[in-house]
Parts: sequence; C-alpha cells; structure tokens
Amino acid sequence: MRSALLGVLGAAVLVAGPMAVPAAADDGERVDRLSTQLTLGRDGSLAVREEITYDFGSDGHHGLERVIPVQARYDQTHDRSYPVRDLRVSSPTGAASAVQTETDGDLLDVKVGDPDRDDVTGRQTYVLTYTVPAVADALPDGSTQIAWDAVGTGWTVPVDRADVTLNAPGQVGDVRCVHGPEGSTSPCTAQANGAGATYSATDLADGEGVTVSAVLPAGALTPAPPLLVDTFSPARAFALTPASVGGAGVVLLAGLATALGLRRRRDRTTGPASVDVTGLPPGVVGAVVHGHARDEDVVATLLHLAERGHLTITEVPGPQGEDDGEVEDWALERRTTTDKASRAEQRLLATLFDGGADRTTLSAVRTTARAGTQLTKEFLEDDAVARGLFTARPSRVVLRRLGVALLVVLAGVLATVALAVWSTYAVVGLAVVVVGVVLAGVATATAEPRTRAGLDVRSRADDFRGALAGGAGERSTRLLPYAVALGATQQWADGARLLSSPVPAPTWYEGRAASSSTFNVALFAGSMGGFSASTSDALTAAPPSTASTSGGSYGGGYTGGAAGGGGGGSW
Repeated sequence: MRSALLGVLGAAVLVAGPMAVPAAADDGERVDRLSTQLTLGRDGSLAVREEITYDFGSDGHHGLERVIPVQARYDQTHDRSYPVRDLRVSSPTGAASAVQTETDGDLLDVKVGDPDRDDVTGRQTYVLTYTVPAVADALPDGSTQIAWDAVGTGWTVPVDRADVTLNAPGQVGDVRCVHGPEGSTSPCTAQANGAGATYSATDLADGEGVTVSAVLPAGALTPAPPLLVDTFSPARAFALTPASVGGAGVVLLAGLATALGLRRRRDRTTGPASVDVTGLPPGVVGAVVHGHARDEDVVATLLHLAERGHLTITEVPGPQGEDDGEVEDWALERRTTTDKASRAEQRLLATLFDGGADRTTLSAVRTTARAGTQLTKEFLEDDAVARGLFTARPSRVVLRRLGVALLVVLAGVLATVALAVWSTYAVVGLAVVVVGVVLAGVATATAEPRTRAGLDVRSRADDFRGALAGGAGERSTRLLPYAVALGATQQWADGARLLSSPVPAPTWYEGRAASSSTFNVALFAGSMGGFSASTSDALTAAPPSTASTSGGSYGGGYTGGAAGGGGGGSW
C-alpha cells in the first residue's frame, strides 16, 4: 500500500492543533461502541453515519462533543479541504440532540446537547450523519483508494469497540485496517465482501484510533479532484526586483565581512602535559585524533574489550563451511573478568548483549544498536574530556561558537516569513539566512575541541602508525584496536605479514587463522579487516522502516494516515 502524502496525513495530525479539544474525561466515561457506516459515491464523496454509544457515568454532562478535521496540509501552496455537509444528529435513547458547531482553524467542533442543562448521565446513543466530498484519491494505475480515520486519535475516552462498514459502487480489494496511537501500524480486522468491506477493533485506549482503507479497480469510480485552498505564492513573495536584489546584496556583503573576521579567531585551549598514546583507550585515541568519536572508534573499543577478556569473537562460516573461505557472521560471547570497563565500554556491552544475554551475533544486533552506538561515541568523547584531551564534547564546542550564527539564521527565517506574507522582499530575509548559514559553517570549521594535550596526541599519531606498520613483534595483535581507531588497519596488516617469528593467537579470537597449530597472522589480518567493516555496518544500520512516503495524496497505511478522524468526549 502506498503511503500518504501531507495532504492526507495532516487531517489526523490536526487533532493536536491549537483548537480546544474535548476536556479530559471523568473517571468511568467511555464509548461502549462506535459503529461507522461509510458509503462511497462514484464521484469519490463519502456519506458517513456514526452511531456512538457513550457512557457518561454518574456525573451529569451537557452531552456529546465530536471534533472533526475539515482541512489539512496538502503541499507548499495548498491545504486540502474536507468540508462536512448536511450534518444531522439524533439520539435514539432520547438524549438532547440540539447541535452547536464552530469551525476554529482546521477543525469542526460539534457539541450535541442542551447548554443550559447538564443532566445527561449513563449510557446514551447518538447518531451523526454527514457527507464529505472529494475524499477518494485516484492512483497512478487508474485505480482509486479510499482511506478514512473512522476513529480519530483525538478521543479523550476509551473506545471499547469500533466497527466500520464500507459500501462502494464497485468491487473492493486491498482492504486494510490499522489501530493504535498516532502513527501506529498495528493491524486490526479487515474483510472484503464484494462491493464492500467490514473492519473492527476493540479495547482502544484514549488517544488511540482506527484507520481503514480499500482500493477499487480502474473504472469503478470517477473521483473528483481534491478540494484545494490556496495558502501561499512563492513567486510573488520572492520576486527579484532592483530593490530586493540590492537589499540582499548589502546583507550578503556584511555577512562576508563578518565571516572573514570570525575565521581569524580560534579557541585558545589548555590542558595537561603530553600524554602517551598507548596509555589511552584506543577509542579515545581515535576520537581525539579525528576531533570526534567515529564508528571506527566504537569498533576499536569492542576489540579492546575483547583483548582485555570481556568477550570472545568467533567466525561463523558460510553455508559451505570453513573450506569455503567466507565468513557469514560473527558470534560474540561475553566473559566474566575482573577488568573494569569504562562508561563507554559498559554502554557498548549493554548495547550488544541486550537484556543481560551472554551470546549474540552481529546480524542479531543489526538495526537495533544504532542508539546505543551513538551513546558509546558520546561517552568516548566524555572520557577524552575527563582526561584533559577535549575542552568539552566536540558538538558542544561547536554549539558554543554557533550561538550568534543560529540567532542570525533564526532572525533570517522570521524575516523571510514576515516579508513573504506582507511584501515582495522575502529574498532579503533569505539573504540573512544565507549569511547565518555561512557563519555557522565558518564557526564549525574553526572550532577546536582539543586541548594542548589533545593536539599532542594527534601529532604523535603519525609516529604511532609507523610502529604499527613495523609489526611490533608479539604485541602485534594487541595493537589491532589502535590500528582500527587510527584508520591504519592496512598498515597494521602489512606489518603483521612481515613478522618472521610465530605470534601467539589471541585468546579472544576463534576462526580459520587459529584453526591450525601455527597462528596464521596474515589470514587473521584479513579476517579482522572484514570484522571491522561488518561491525561498523551492524552497529550503525538504521532500524527498518514500516512505511515509505512516496508520491500521491492517498494513505491509510497507519493510524491517523487518512482523512476523517478527530476525536470527541463529553462537555
């Protein structure tokens, strides 16, 4: 199912907008059942009948309040209108059914009851009927989609049961139902029945909704185009006239002079005396050398933990076994040790061995470790601060210098908006934004988080890379984490291959390089290169997406992802 564009998505989002929504319900209030009947016209209009059985509890109320979105963002210059027409309300149980409506911005507030009496209690039933034109959307292949928020996420009371019936002028297919809070993709019951469909969901908490959708084949409908409302004209606001271009030029020249002055300024950093590179954790060394912690520094930290006995790393052969020569995955097993782990290392171990597990694989943590990896990098930078190598986290150093630039950008944005709304000089405000962005770039490029000792560590890095390329004898495998952190894995591998005397296999590694009586350093070097790349990829892979946002003003793929919706309660 294609995802919704802003024009459809916004309808449900608007329930959180500035208009007053139903007040929080008293204890015991709930919707016993919300039964919605949708009748789709050949022109794409929708006739809606909502039968709401509402339990007011023992406290008296005026009656029912129903909030319906009637306008939503469509694109940069238009809103999409969903006007509610022919609204009628009745109450089979005899409750007062006088109607007061008020449109405030994008929402229609419908109050049902007597404003002079607040004696409505217990279980009451209300029937609302109305029509909304131009709801269905034509899809690129000629078919038509209807999507509707049958239960909006703006309800302030629980809904025990929601039933939806769709009647259409043609065969329906690809029926879908999702329920839950805004943005949820949890499925609910959906069943196609020829020229119709039924949907249902139960036990909805307040703030949870139900969105239903279906697709009709080409020719079944001739949907009217969306009802659009003009909201903005960029061509007018950003007109290039001698006055507007001249004003923008003055602003840009002033910004250039400011940027040149800022570039000459540098942070004056202080720190302790010079520090031995090998006396620092490799992840911290990498962060200091490169000015911030990177993914490679997290990998180096993992290898350093293995070197110190916190875990073992085992090759998992491909389908053809070890003779195939390919590694399909890497298994990690946590070990008990008296060695103390730093805060960054503890975070990394917790990320890999989630829930206290003792074993995992890189494939198992892929797409789930991104947040923990980011925290690990931040903690590595904090470690560098504690050791006097950074004045502060690099990002904070940059932010301090960005203060004025961000204020300029903000002023430019406000000026652009104001000038776009009330004049044809928005390009002048845009020039202010450009100046702010340039100042931000200069501030970022000239920010230096390293102290004098940090700069000393960076200057010693080249000499250290030379030592890695020399192999360093039996210490070769113990220097691998530093090679990864410094981006010198190839130099380390070249040096390891030059070793003439046998090198003991590391106790934390199990794989092809250690499968024979003699440890194969060259094979180990290649294997560790693959491990570093695989680990970096696994730790930073984004979580899987549940929905895309490709074109077309249609939706229904998640709760709140369609027209209709809103919410309600008592008043």
